[in-house]
Amino acid sequence: MKKLFIPLLMVFVCGSIYAQDTKNSFQANILYGSKIKTAGFGLTFNLTGKKHEFSPSINVFLPKDDIKVREINFDYHRLYRIGDKVKVFPIVGFALSVWDGFGGEGDSALGDNDTKFGANLGLGGRYSINERFDAGLQFKYSAMSSSGSQTVPILTISYKL
Repeated sequence: MKKLFIPLLMVFVCGSIYAQDTKNSFQANILYGSKIKTAGFGLTFNLTGKKHEFSPSINVFLPKDDIKVREINFDYHRLYRIGDKVKVFPIVGFALSVWDGFGGEGDSALGDNDTKFGANLGLGGRYSINERFDAGLQFKYSAMSSSGSQTVPILTISYKL
């Protein structure tokens, strides 16, 4: 039963998004990981309806202390409009993170390759610059297994399709 919950949830979310008028977008991200203490960059494809958004993304952090971090996120946003140009949203999702290299302290020391699973929670906002571009800010906490949890502030720029 537990194994079916997340896939069914994703089907319902995607189904409700496609039932609406969609305005999809590509998004470039600049981010900072508080655990690894380095900047990163990423790409997101936003599947946006009137009130809902599904945002799968791929992020790569710059190597630091012989550690490289890559992550894949599957986030859901419930969009709330403030005026004509501003949207704010809570962020709920899950993530898969791969930490390559050696480092860490004590029991949380990294080996050659650690894969971590986790949940994302946060808040975000977006300002519509014009018909094609949005700029935004997100603040997300990724609660990961095996002491990989970190806070991630993200600056975004989106191109609407």
